[in-house]
Amino acid sequence: MPHQSEHISTDINIYLAQHGRKELLRLLTCGNVDDGKSTLIGRLLHDSKMIYEDQLAAIKADSVKSGTTGGKLDLALLVDGLQAEREQGITIDVAYRYFSTSKRKFIIADTPGHDQYTRNMATGASTCELAIILIDARNGVQTQTRRHSFIASLLGIKHIIVAINKMDLINYEQSVFNSIKQDYLEFSENLDTKDFHFIPLSALNGDNVVNPSENMPWYNG
Repeated sequence: MPHQSEHISTDINIYLAQHGRKELLRLLTCGNVDDGKSTLIGRLLHDSKMIYEDQLAAIKADSVKSGTTGGKLDLALLVDGLQAEREQGITIDVAYRYFSTSKRKFIIADTPGHDQYTRNMATGASTCELAIILIDARNGVQTQTRRHSFIASLLGIKHIIVAINKMDLINYEQSVFNSIKQDYLEFSENLDTKDFHFIPLSALNGDNVVNPSENMPWYNG
């Protein structure tokens, strides 16, 4: 199955003309370290067919050498480009990636979750209109979750998607999702941002990322 938009490989002029008419949205992924930010972006690129075949082959090979997903395709490697990032399994610098759907085009800033790189997160957020805050469903709202949410709010980001990730590791339990959602809503009362949307997902497996998940029929958002 091809992993790139059909027009990229067949008629670049058609692709560029269609691409130029689409509205641009700038967004970032943020949240605590290891909550799945890079994997989410990799999944978006993969499932939106914005990966060339040679890129996919390289990621498959790198997943065997330096992946952290237990033999599965490590899509975070599409974003974590620095050697130190791959060796440590964390994002250090802000990585920008571009992709489009049939309706919009996107610039995503993948920002580091480690507290010592918070300044890099603020830099990545400074030009964005929307933030995706990732939360590991096993751990709930953490200090860095709150810190990144405050920074996004202070920088004037009006729309926040709270992506409760790794739902596969808690058996897709709705009660866990609801509990984390309530915790975040209580904390977010102190933020200037008031537009929040909550999504349960598994970036690793693709649940509720590009396509709806059969594993969470209780979610209809």
